[in-house]
Amino acid sequence: MSEQNASSSSLPSLQNLDAASLTAKVLELQEALVQSQEKNLMLSAQLRELERMARDGEDLKSELVNQGLLLTDKSRENKQLHQELTRITTVLEQKLQEVEELGASVIELQHQFKNAQSERDLLAVMLNEAENAQRRQQAYEDSSTAAKDTPGWLRAFKGKNN
Repeated sequence: MSEQNASSSSLPSLQNLDAASLTAKVLELQEALVQSQEKNLMLSAQLRELERMARDGEDLKSELVNQGLLLTDKSRENKQLHQELTRITTVLEQKLQEVEELGASVIELQHQFKNAQSERDLLAVMLNEAENAQRRQQAYEDSSTAAKDTPGWLRAFKGKNN
C-alpha cells in the first residue's frame, strides 16, 4: 500500500505537473487563438478592402468602357462633321469661283458699256457734223438757187435776207 500511497502521492504531483503544463498549454493555445483571431480580423479587413477595390476597379472599367463608347460616338460625329465641312468648303469654293467669273463678266460688260457709250458719243458727234454739213449744203444750195433766180445786183441783198 505504501506503493499505492507513493504512486498516489506522485500522482497529484504528476497531475499538478500535468495541470500546470496543461494550463500553460491552454494559455499558449489561448494566446495562439487570440493571435489567430486578430490575424483573422486583419485578413477580413484586408479582404473587405480588396473587395471594395475590386468593385471600384469594375466601376472604373465600366466607366472606361462608357467613355470609350462616348469617344467612338464623338469620333463618328466629328467624321460626319468633317465630311459635311469638306462638302460645304467645296460648294463655297465653287461659288467663289462663280463670283470671280461673274466679277470678270461685270468688268467686261462695264468695258463694253463704256466702249458702246464712246461709240455712241462719237456717232452723235459724227451725226451732228453730218447734219451741220447737210444744213450748210442745203443752205448753200438754197442760196445758190436763190442767187440764180435773183437778177444781178439784187443777189447781194437776197443772201442777207435769208
